[in-house]
Amino acid sequence: MADLVHEVYRPFAVGFRPTALTWSGEAVRACASSWLLAHREDELVGVVHQTPDPAGHTLDALAVSVPWRRHGIGTQLVAAVEDRALALGRRRMVIALRDSLGANIEFFTSLGYRPTQPFPPAHHLYVKEIGARE
Repeated sequence: MADLVHEVYRPFAVGFRPTALTWSGEAVRACASSWLLAHREDELVGVVHQTPDPAGHTLDALAVSVPWRRHGIGTQLVAAVEDRALALGRRRMVIALRDSLGANIEFFTSLGYRPTQPFPPAHHLYVKEIGARE
């Protein structure tokens, strides 16, 4: 999992150091149950880290292998995180997105995430309310 995250995030390290690059194999293994995986045939093609949080269920380190992008895998992983959050009784999703990564912002806003507040340095928190209201 860490190898896939590093493969996806390493190209961004030219302008800044993505926090996703802090995930080592050891760190991933230490919290393996908080990762969701996508496989196609026997190949690991996508991963996302997710955790409950007082501010809302958070997701980070979404990574889809380059040849598998634009096949709906990222969308499926985000939906799976939202399903897990609902199963835990959470109704709010939160992700920090770097202001300079327009494609990431476009992807998450297309899924219903909306900016709420700055998250220094150089990020904004994006939130999505999920599940039926009672």
